[in-house]
Amino acid sequence: MQTSNYNDSMYEDLITIPKQEHWSGARIHQFITDVQKQAELTSQLNLPMEVSQHYRDLLSRLIKAYGH
Repeated sequence: MQTSNYNDSMYEDLITIPKQEHWSGARIHQFITDVQKQAELTSQLNLPMEVSQHYRDLLSRLIKAYGH
């Protein structure tokens, strides 16, 4: 998977915050759901592909880290 112009540290920050702040499972699930909605929305709008790719990459990494 090719990442966009967003660097890996941005992804890692968003992925590790729930663990660092000891989020509940429900809060993590809501976060993943919100990212999924953003990914769907950006794919429907006339935005640069890099924007929707960012959300898809982030969603993929969150699911890998926390499950679905």
